This record gives sequence, C-alpha cells and structure tokens, in this order.
Amino acid sequence: MVAYVSRLAAKTTPYFGKLNIKTLLTYTPDLAIWGGASLAGVFVFTEGWPKFQDTFYKKIPFFGSHWDVEIPPEDRAQ
Repeated sequence: MVAYVSRLAAKTTPYFGKLNIKTLLTYTPDLAIWGGASLAGVFVFTEGWPKFQDTFYKKIPFFGSHWDVEIPPEDRAQ
C-alpha cells in the first residue's frame, strides 16, 4: 500500500524581508564592527566640543584629566 501525506512536513521560519534568525546571526560580527567603528568616529569628531567634554570625556576614569584645562595664573585675564 501507498501512504499519502495530506500536508507538508516542513515548517516556515519567521522572517522580515530577507532576514531571518540564521542570517541575522551571520551578520552580527559585521554589524558589531561597523557599530564600534561608528562609535569611535563619534568620539573622534566630538572630542573638541565642550558640551561633550563636560558630559562624557571628563568622567572617564584615569583619562578624564586629559580634558581638564588648567590655565597658569600668569595667563589668566584679570
């Protein structure tokens, strides 16, 4: 006798466009590298902005004193 199958035995995986869990996991290292490079670029380009210096950079342990401006007394305006 021959047994017939009324439905497919395969399951569909959830996806969004062409992304599913498997492809997203393969993209994760590349996305992490690009995200880290973007963050480094933000740090490089905002280093000279006083608002960023006061908010972020001066609070970094051990390296925060690099952004503290110490003006010698003879150079201060009176």
